[in-house]
Amino acid sequence: MIRITILEIASFLLPFLIFFIWRWQSNSEHPIEATPTLRLAAIGAGLAVLMMIALVLVESSRGGHEGEIYIPSRIVDGRVVPGRFVPAGEVEADDAEAGDTTEPQ
Repeated sequence: MIRITILEIASFLLPFLIFFIWRWQSNSEHPIEATPTLRLAAIGAGLAVLMMIALVLVESSRGGHEGEIYIPSRIVDGRVVPGRFVPAGEVEADDAEAGDTTEPQ
């Protein structure tokens, strides 16, 4: 969750950072009060929305597909075995005890 929050904040602040780096590198005669804050905020909000959409698309590709069963994470011999999706026909006896083996509807 913190990773998503950091990505959202960074994508919002990116236009401001680029503008101020450009402003610092160029020898502009305009005073710093001429910063286009509203325009930069709108661009940053747009980037944040695009980042949210991209994160949703990436996370949704990790989910299971039709005909797969989710086996939740569990502890085996003191180690955490991460959860995973397996085809319905490949559920082992150990996995059947750990997860719900009913078909998704």
